[in-house]
Amino acid sequence: MKQLLYRYIRKQTSHEEDKQVLRWLRENPDNLAQFSALKAELVAEELRQGQDGVVAGVYDKFKRKQLAKKRVQLAKYAAAASVVVLFGLLLHLYQPGKLGDKGGPSNSEMMLVHNKGKEQKEVVLPDGSTVLLNMDSQIEYPAIFKGAKRSVSFIGEGYFNITHDSIKPFVVSTQDFDIKVLGTTFNVKSYLNDTQTETTLISGKVEVLREAEEPLLLAPSQKAIFSKENKKMDVEKVVLEDAVAWQKGSLIFKSTPMEQVVLDLERKYDVKIKINSPKLLKYEYTGTFDNLTMKEALQLLVMSSPIQYKEVNQKIILDYKEKK
Repeated sequence: MKQLLYRYIRKQTSHEEDKQVLRWLRENPDNLAQFSALKAELVAEELRQGQDGVVAGVYDKFKRKQLAKKRVQLAKYAAAASVVVLFGLLLHLYQPGKLGDKGGPSNSEMMLVHNKGKEQKEVVLPDGSTVLLNMDSQIEYPAIFKGAKRSVSFIGEGYFNITHDSIKPFVVSTQDFDIKVLGTTFNVKSYLNDTQTETTLISGKVEVLREAEEPLLLAPSQKAIFSKENKKMDVEKVVLEDAVAWQKGSLIFKSTPMEQVVLDLERKYDVKIKINSPKLLKYEYTGTFDNLTMKEALQLLVMSSPIQYKEVNQKIILDYKEKK
C-alpha cells in the first residue's frame, strides 16, 4: 500500500487506483493520519532539495521556528504547508479540501468544480462515482456524503457514472428538475441560458422529479426534455451515441430550434451569434458537426439550410435565405 500511496501523491496512479486509495482513506481515521505523515515526508524531502521555491519558503519559515522540535512535529507542519500550496488530500477532485478536526474533510464542506476551459474534465466524487464535465459546466457536492441520500447540484452538461448504493440514492439537482438514481449511467444537459433542460439514460434506471408532479421513470435510450418556455416535459427515444457525441467533440442536431443551435455553437466556438430574422427563430435545424472549425460549421449551415451569414464587428449575423 505504501508504494501505491507514493505514486498517488506524485499523480502517477490510474483512475481505478485513485478510487482504491480513496476507499482505503475512508476505512479508518488512522489511514488518513498515515497518509498525511507519508505525504509530509515527501514534501519535506522536496523542501530540503529546494525543488519548489514557494513551498521552500514555507518550509524555511517553519524550520526557523521549530528547530528544537522532533521530526514528527516537523512532519505535521510540512503536511500543513502542503495544503497551503495546493497539495490537498483530494488532488483528483481539482479543488483543495479544508481539514476538519480529525485531519479529514469537514462534514459541512462543499466542493465546487467549474470547468471553464475547452477541454473536458473528469471529477471523482466521494463515493467513487465519476462525472465527465463538458465545457462551461460545474458541479457542487459535499466533501463527504452524509444522511439518507447523495446530493449534488449541477449546471451545464455532464456524463454521470454512479456507484450503486441501494440504501442511499444519488440525486442530481438542476435548475428545472431533479434526477434520482441508485446506480446507473446518464447524461445531463442543463445550461442556464438554453431553451430546454434534458437528461438521457444510458443504462440502469432514473426518476425525473419535479415539484407537484408525478415522478417520471426513464428506460435506457430515453431522453426527458423540459421546455423552459411552456414548462412541459416530453420523453423521446434517442440514439445513445448521439446523446454523448459531445465527448468526441461533435454536435448533433435533430429538428432543434435554431435558437438552441446558436447557443450550442456560441459555447463550442466562443463566438457571438445573432439571429437577424424572425423566420429563423421558428426554423428547426437537423445536421451533424463532427469536429469542424467555426468556418466549416458556418459553411455547412449555408449548404444544408436556408441560412446565410455575415461577420460584423467580430459578431456573426444569421439571416433567412429567401428562395429565388
